[in-house]
Amino acid sequence: MNKPQMLTLAVLTVLSATAQSAEPETEAVEYYNRSLNHYFITATAAEARMIDDGAAGEGWVRTGRSFQAWLDPAGAPANASAVCRFYSRGANSHFYTANAGECEYLKSLEAEERRAALSTGAAIVGWQYEGVAFRIESPAGDSCPAGTAAISRVYNNGFASGEGANHRFVDDSELRALMLDRAWVGEGVAFCARTKSGGTNANLPPTSTNFDALAADWTGTARWKTEAGAAETRISAPLSLAIASDGRVSGSGQGCSFTGQVQRGDGFRSLFTGTLSASGCESAAFNGAYGRFRLERYASGTLAVDMKRGDGANEASVEAMLSAGAITTNTPGTTPASVTGVAGSWAGTVGWTALRRQGGVETILVTSNRPLAVAITSTGALTGSGFGCALSGALSPTSVAGRFAGTLSASGCTEPVFNGAYAEVGVHRDDGGLEVEFEREAESAGVTTKAKVEGRLANADTTPTTPTTPTTPTTPPAGIAASYQGDFTATIEIRNRANGGDTTTTSSETATLRFAVASSGALSGTGFGCQFAGSLSLTDAVARIYTGTVSASGCTNATLAGQFAASAHPEDGGALQLEMERESEAANVRTKVKIRGTASRTAP
Repeated sequence: MNKPQMLTLAVLTVLSATAQSAEPETEAVEYYNRSLNHYFITATAAEARMIDDGAAGEGWVRTGRSFQAWLDPAGAPANASAVCRFYSRGANSHFYTANAGECEYLKSLEAEERRAALSTGAAIVGWQYEGVAFRIESPAGDSCPAGTAAISRVYNNGFASGEGANHRFVDDSELRALMLDRAWVGEGVAFCARTKSGGTNANLPPTSTNFDALAADWTGTARWKTEAGAAETRISAPLSLAIASDGRVSGSGQGCSFTGQVQRGDGFRSLFTGTLSASGCESAAFNGAYGRFRLERYASGTLAVDMKRGDGANEASVEAMLSAGAITTNTPGTTPASVTGVAGSWAGTVGWTALRRQGGVETILVTSNRPLAVAITSTGALTGSGFGCALSGALSPTSVAGRFAGTLSASGCTEPVFNGAYAEVGVHRDDGGLEVEFEREAESAGVTTKAKVEGRLANADTTPTTPTTPTTPTTPPAGIAASYQGDFTATIEIRNRANGGDTTTTSSETATLRFAVASSGALSGTGFGCQFAGSLSLTDAVARIYTGTVSASGCTNATLAGQFAASAHPEDGGALQLEMERESEAANVRTKVKIRGTASRTAP
């Protein structure tokens, strides 16, 4: 059964001395199941360990992504919302919401289904409430407070497709765009997660040099798709990619010879972007440069590949889930005195669990997902930090290649139960990462206390890299300077909470938008009866994302008028995706307006 089981309420509560702290005491970690193509999150280390051990069924692997949250309501800030967790047997999937209205609505549907089941004897297959999964700050519309990162919700449209509804929660605009390219549906901002000390919601700074997590030979079956006008062709055929630790890419499939370069990896060492080109393909549509080349790395040797060239009317794309073959770099050292196979800097989110056993009764003291960073020298010296602890110890090789054991001590831990000597310490290279397991046990006056730190770390850069995105964008969008025309959709959502009510109405209209972008970044255009004026700047050179502000005036529908936050992304073939969004609230009436579409280049 591929369903992560519900933990008891006692497990979901952290009984810690820091319960009054407003700092998040756990992280919600993400899992992916390749056979289901479903995602799942859990904020408790005990449940995460259960899934890692296979108790939730085969196929669940960590994606490496996570975000901060609270388990203990006493430690959460006043503006934190309880996140309701539901499970549907029909969809074989979980659903999470911090929206109280959405939570109560799903509970009412469950009550109706239960009443019907009593009279018909039918099984309950809809959403069933499982309790509060964690607590987290929630957005006002799609806006998050300062010091937090927006966690967007995307939906696989599984109810319509019949594959089972599933949602994913992502903190990265590039990852969100990738999921939309995979035909998932954007559902706005769901949560606002506290950012970490590094300034992002990941454990490490982005990298442009270290691609150790990708270094392997990858093979599998890909979906090759071409679109030419109204004609669409889809086939399934093998794809092979070889990626080196410096990011060089080579590969083959369908007669194509691929060459490219991975250019950037995010702080989770999960999402990577780069450049790729193909030649010699059996179908000429696949020859040439791919404007989008994105890789998503999951644990246990799984790599999601997405590449696309051309635009919607004349497009070629390749999508695949590949498996890892031989790791091409960082093989374990062979000399008994060396631990070069695991030497380096490592960081990630791991499980911190502690329990007390007395008189046959076992009590969970701590179950939290928290960051851990360690550094290992070639001689085996280990130092590290996490959860307030300062770690120091030593490792030596075991009789199993790539596995090392030793001892370490911890002091200064936020939770005192983790302080002390760890007699059972093991680390080993696995699938481009480092698996760690530290365990200690103490007994006094008939009371046994056990503490364990366990999880997977990613290879960290030894030297900081210069961010590819400047704090203040200054680069003009010369690469998209042109005249454009395309069909756009304007969506208006009005939520009225006046006089104690709460009603939401949504309307949409379509029109042709004509606009021009100058080499200076100035944007001007017409559509929906509006006059548009504003500017765009390059804010992510690797992902080719342009952002800015655009104002609309004189619109036929006055609700469309106002100042928008704008985002643009060039497609292959010269097309430009443009999205403009604004939100306002007055007298308990909130208005959200989105204008989005893809425009083709036109003659000046």
